[in-house]
Amino acid sequence: MIIDTSVVLAVFFNEKYGAWAADKLEHYKTEAKMSVVNLSECLILIRDRQPRDFEDLKERLVNGPIEFVSPSTVQAVIAAEARLKYSKLNLGDCFAYALAKDLKDAILSLDIAFKRTDIKTILPL
Repeated sequence: MIIDTSVVLAVFFNEKYGAWAADKLEHYKTEAKMSVVNLSECLILIRDRQPRDFEDLKERLVNGPIEFVSPSTVQAVIAAEARLKYSKLNLGDCFAYALAKDLKDAILSLDIAFKRTDIKTILPL
């Protein structure tokens, strides 16, 4: 299961679907993977929104159950093609998409833009 940035942020920032996201992360913890591009995106947004808690949240994320995957050249090409094909996806989204496409896996997200792609996406109802 590929984890999108939005899921982590919902949990850490106690957003509307934070409880749903936390439950799904727990459910998929043994198979959770995230692109290091999305890790970087998470860390930037965490530092921006919660600078006082940054070190604690960074440690929780980095040392948690998610496996972080460095993008390959193949994934970079897939991400670039995704950005051109699905204009609503940002750079981080494109790398989550590329990882899912490359590993033939689904994406766990709160971002409805993934529903317009050809990747299976798990979203809250």
